[in-house]
Amino acid sequence: MVNKIVIPTDFSEASLKSLDLAKQAADAFDAELHLITAVQAPIVFQPTMAASYPSVDELRREAMERLDAYEKEHLASLGRMVHKAVLDGRSSDEICRYAEDVDATMIVMATHGHSGLAHIVIGSTTENVVRHAKCPVLSVRA
Repeated sequence: MVNKIVIPTDFSEASLKSLDLAKQAADAFDAELHLITAVQAPIVFQPTMAASYPSVDELRREAMERLDAYEKEHLASLGRMVHKAVLDGRSSDEICRYAEDVDATMIVMATHGHSGLAHIVIGSTTENVVRHAKCPVLSVRA
């Protein structure tokens, strides 16, 4: 029984494709939706006087504003409550932790489909979630 669906987003076009499937699953199973995103403090190796970096609080506030707008634009028509959270840390780790904390029955997320050098350099958040999540993960290729 699917009763809690976690939908990670990076606000990309690819994430919208996974959102459509998550909405269909939520309707079919009358499931709760959990819309999440992760922020991570910038890593600065050589700070300069001229550079100004946002604080984690600023990143969290901006991310929550984006989640609110994203929900309003893409999920308001569902007519159900959407739980939202901004997580601090590496995306794949935080997605898995959040899903376990809320006892999610499914994660629905996009994959950008990087391959070759881009995959090696950037890594794959979706791949890490698939490997480490304790619930099923529906991966939607953009």
